[in-house]
Amino acid sequence: MKTKRRKTRRPNASEGSESRRESSEQIPVDVIIEILLRLPGKSVAKFCCVSKLWASLPRRSYFTELFLTRSSSRPQLLFACQKHNGLFFFSSPQPQNPDKNSSPVAVTSHMKIPFNFNFSKERFPPIRGLLFLRGDQSVEGRRITVSLICNPTTGQFLTLPLPKVTRIGVCVRNYFGYDPIQKQYKVLCMTSTVTGGGRHSVVSEEHQVLTLTREPSWRMIKCGIPHHPYRHQININGICISGVLYYTAATYRSSVVSMLVCFDVRSETFGFIHLNETLVGVVCSGTLINYNGKLGALVLTEGPNSIKASVCKTTSSFKLWILQDAVKEEWSEHTYFLSPSCRDIIGDSHLRFVGVTRRNEIVLSQLYHTWNQNAPFYIYYYDTETKRVVRVRIQGMEASIGNKVCTFIDHVENVFEIV
Repeated sequence: MKTKRRKTRRPNASEGSESRRESSEQIPVDVIIEILLRLPGKSVAKFCCVSKLWASLPRRSYFTELFLTRSSSRPQLLFACQKHNGLFFFSSPQPQNPDKNSSPVAVTSHMKIPFNFNFSKERFPPIRGLLFLRGDQSVEGRRITVSLICNPTTGQFLTLPLPKVTRIGVCVRNYFGYDPIQKQYKVLCMTSTVTGGGRHSVVSEEHQVLTLTREPSWRMIKCGIPHHPYRHQININGICISGVLYYTAATYRSSVVSMLVCFDVRSETFGFIHLNETLVGVVCSGTLINYNGKLGALVLTEGPNSIKASVCKTTSSFKLWILQDAVKEEWSEHTYFLSPSCRDIIGDSHLRFVGVTRRNEIVLSQLYHTWNQNAPFYIYYYDTETKRVVRVRIQGMEASIGNKVCTFIDHVENVFEIV
């Protein structure tokens, strides 16, 4: 006796997606959050397409803070490669306790921004995973300078509105900061009158602040002491530490740096630290860094530091200056020496200071990736206790060959949506 085979009806595409949506919504929210917290940032962005519930999580402040807390325990190296057709971002795990036997680390490609950026104009370290950039964009056949904030983790970038400029022929300077109390990102903008054929800035006449929101806009603020910012040619222009933005400046009608400006991001007020002749040379030619929550500056000690100055096999020493007390204007000075074996490891490379890790290791990086196809890309660690240098090979940097590379330490993944 033949039995009739029961026909099984297959669900159509819409029913299948509905079924998946229902099953995902049956998962408790706390379980979904725990799953996402264990994933890389790029994976979180992809999984947010599963359902409206999942997509809403990166917009919730408590989730982004939880994710940042987790990712802060896994700091990364961030590389920005400047090419003729845009800016490319890569990241890799940040080696912990590197030694001469450390294995190479591989990079992950993040995003490309199709603008022409010049890091010699304005360069700032990332803040909680976000990066502020200024670059040139072609609009209707003419080039304009645009400012934007990007998130390499999510691949998003937001072009900021142009600041309010009431005069023609002014120089615009920008600084990126973060208020840890109100948890707000802000951009400080100043315009200075330019004289001497565009070579000198007289004074910052207008001070504006933009808070990163869904619809950011500029608003004017007041500054009690006339000054104009000093633009570094090769080093970081400003740095934000614990809600205070630091940058160097000159007084009214002077082209000589004489002060360190301390801008409180929360209250939007200015403070000033006087610099003697020695400290002027330190902050102007050195690299501003975050040293365990204090402002620091790494500088070469062998003569004045010019645009071509770098750490190389002929460098015998360098110094670290730390601002111990901003109110009393007290600094501490530390000198470190490079032994012959350290200089042998550096070899023919020309290195820039990047920063100091949480273990007080000074990190250096190549500024350019040589045209040699077989030449590897390295990151160098100077241990301040053992006085030894260790280099770690970075794999997957082929796209940077022959191009300028900017390296940042302690980068953290952030799933915060900026658009």
